[in-house]
Amino acid sequence: MTEQTYTPPKVPTTKDAILAFIKQRLADTENNGAFTADQLRFYVNNNVTGGVSPSSADRVLRMLRQQGLIDYCVLNRGKSLYRALPLGTTTTGKA
Repeated sequence: MTEQTYTPPKVPTTKDAILAFIKQRLADTENNGAFTADQLRFYVNNNVTGGVSPSSADRVLRMLRQQGLIDYCVLNRGKSLYRALPLGTTTTGKA
């Protein structure tokens, strides 16, 4: 008799959801990659199992940028409006 091991299914994390969201934004030619913080939070909350803190998406977005996994610029800080950018677009990681 062979031993069977159980591998639990991968549960999407906030990081996974943000990477997928940014990929979608980069492919969005209609809005040229623009998105709001509310759109990001909505996407993350609807694609991560188990619930997410409201500030998690913003914090993880900044962390992914610092790690060089994504790039974006702030179009309007007051309106929380951002634009996803192809990697390497900004030289300092800050726009």
